[in-house]
Amino acid sequence: MKYGFEEPRKRPNKINILLLILFFAGQRLAYAQTDSTAAIQKATVVKDTTALQSNAAAQNKAKLFFNFDARGTFIQHKHINVFGVNAGITFGEKRNRLTAGYYWLGYNAARRLVNWRKILPNPLNLSYYTATDVRFANFAYWHTAIRNKRWVLSTPLEIGIGNESTRFRDLFDGVASGSRKDYFIPLQVGVYAEYRAFRWAGINSQIGYRNALSSGEFRERFSGFYYSYGVNLYPEAIWKDFKKWSKRKGKSQTFDNASAPVGH
Repeated sequence: MKYGFEEPRKRPNKINILLLILFFAGQRLAYAQTDSTAAIQKATVVKDTTALQSNAAAQNKAKLFFNFDARGTFIQHKHINVFGVNAGITFGEKRNRLTAGYYWLGYNAARRLVNWRKILPNPLNLSYYTATDVRFANFAYWHTAIRNKRWVLSTPLEIGIGNESTRFRDLFDGVASGSRKDYFIPLQVGVYAEYRAFRWAGINSQIGYRNALSSGEFRERFSGFYYSYGVNLYPEAIWKDFKKWSKRKGKSQTFDNASAPVGH
């Protein structure tokens, strides 16, 4: 106290208090934004991971397929066609295959496998001809070594069981004079390559060796190299593009109908 007067009390500075309040509020807001950003990032990562896992699961899902197979082969320096049909499943990340098929030789091809004039030297027997059928069931495992957007490289390992049935008939009256049936087990190994030139289509090629296990001469006649080539169609891509086109066409028609003026 000076000169009989009390000193005035110091009042708190309102500006400083306001600044402190704004500072703490800003800190809390910053923490809240950080937490929300982290939550969004975590949700995005979880969503992306789930999408990748679902896509991988869809790609690895086993799928059924069916195809027609035509192979060429050379037996005793003669070209022969072997036709077949296959059905099976694809599975795994690289789409390995398990197939079951049925094969037969082309028309009149089996007659070329035997030189009957040499086996039946008697001129009287030259009036006989043969009707020969060669058919076999086939089971295969295709191991895929390379698979990407353009290329596929696989190794098919095949085993089967079949028979060659031969019927001898007289050339003039067609009366059967005898028959014979030989069983064999075809073992085949090869290399298959596929190139996807376009989204809907590609080309393929295959080469391999076939060993026919048999007790008779058929083993020597039917064993040999084989090859095939052809065109691949991808119905899954065709179907997806068709659905997209149909969806866009439907939206376009809906928009045109909505934007059309009301007629008189």
